[in-house]
Amino acid sequence: MKNEVVLEVNNLSKRFKVYSSSWGRIKEWLTFGSRSYHKDFWSLKGVSFKLNKGEFLGIIGPNGAGKSTLLKVITGVLDATGGSYRTTGKVLSLLELSGGLDNALTGRENIIRTSHLLGFPDSYIGDRMEQIADFAELGDFFDRPLGTYSSGMRIRLAFSMFAFLDCDILILDEVLAVGDIFFKQKCYARLEQLIERNTAILFVTQSTGVVSHYCDSVILMNKGEIVYHGAADQAVQKYFQIKNLDSRLKAGDTFIEEDYLSSAEIQNLPQKSEWPSDALFANSLIRKPDLQTGPSVTQLLLCDEKGVPKQVFRQGEKAYFYFSHQIRENAGVPVPEINLTTEKNLVVHGKNSLQYHAKVPLRVRKNDTLRVRQVIKLDIRPGNYVFDINLYSIHPADYARLNTMTPSEFKEKRAVILQIKPAGIITIVPAEDDRATGVHNGLCNLDGELSVSILAGVPETDMSEVAKI
Repeated sequence: MKNEVVLEVNNLSKRFKVYSSSWGRIKEWLTFGSRSYHKDFWSLKGVSFKLNKGEFLGIIGPNGAGKSTLLKVITGVLDATGGSYRTTGKVLSLLELSGGLDNALTGRENIIRTSHLLGFPDSYIGDRMEQIADFAELGDFFDRPLGTYSSGMRIRLAFSMFAFLDCDILILDEVLAVGDIFFKQKCYARLEQLIERNTAILFVTQSTGVVSHYCDSVILMNKGEIVYHGAADQAVQKYFQIKNLDSRLKAGDTFIEEDYLSSAEIQNLPQKSEWPSDALFANSLIRKPDLQTGPSVTQLLLCDEKGVPKQVFRQGEKAYFYFSHQIRENAGVPVPEINLTTEKNLVVHGKNSLQYHAKVPLRVRKNDTLRVRQVIKLDIRPGNYVFDINLYSIHPADYARLNTMTPSEFKEKRAVILQIKPAGIITIVPAEDDRATGVHNGLCNLDGELSVSILAGVPETDMSEVAKI
């Protein structure tokens, strides 16, 4: 049953003794612990959660958050200082590239040895050996010593083996951080198959894209504690907030409001722009999200090119998104965006004001109302899509050097003003011209071209004569 708990963690804690030198440890031993020469470091502090059968639970957090320590305690590699955990059924864990493999043995021999150590009979692994070999795609290296493998080949072997051994809980720790994109696609497809078979997966990763797309729920850890456990998008948002705060503290940046107020003047933006009437907002088919807590939009409208409120669009039509938000605190450069995602949380479209090179104010003040208009051509596969509303802020000094900033650095520098997921649903139906020549099979209609040419060849009737020569 899906709701059956296979892993229960209760108030788990782990303490490490940190000595300033090796002599401190010796002195403490010599005094039989009557004198202390160490400092306590709590890698885990009161961690509690449950994992259900068939659930894909992600764990994210900055370096040193306690993620790997948690997995090592659960798998018995480390003993807990306090608390307890309980597992039901067979647990398989792949916590690092080595995975207990022997460099002197071949890939095939390592699989046989590991399966025996895990209690699987010869017949069991024999029936799955060819599946594992095909999945790993190691060719002749499958029967060569592991010492000749690259790190990518080692992870192919290790993951392929664990992915075809039946278990109730599969625990993975950043094992898919290496390897080419094609193998990663196979791995995630295999994980989805395991989930369909009610295998519970506990997955530690630094990839926020992976947890957003695959995980049913996400645990965010920081400094040994669970600071959030719930929806992936909220976990990712809070994760970047933590990283943003940490980076500012390390840089000694107090980020006071005066920094914004004394920054460059607002660009020459019109105080009033073309904006739908209040009557149109009142007739909007998309209702404002009813959020219990946190900031929300003051206006929200979705309409077509003629200004008619809509929720159902034909493929290829343009959708006009309008939303406004009253700023609660002084902030820097606003960066708004609308994201479109599929029902499986795959991002179809995600562009903000930076990608559009939109003209924006260099600062916004408390009680200002920011109005945003974004136009998206919906040349995508018919179906239902969720749209999200995001509004970030970036310091004017950082905005001035965007051309030298990487996407990951931008994520760390930005501050979240508003984030609503989901903000609404839109439906795409086939275009009026539904002839075969107008249909595309993919999720998106990418611009491009195709050409066909012919290279004249020898007629078939003459091939027998050619063979005689």
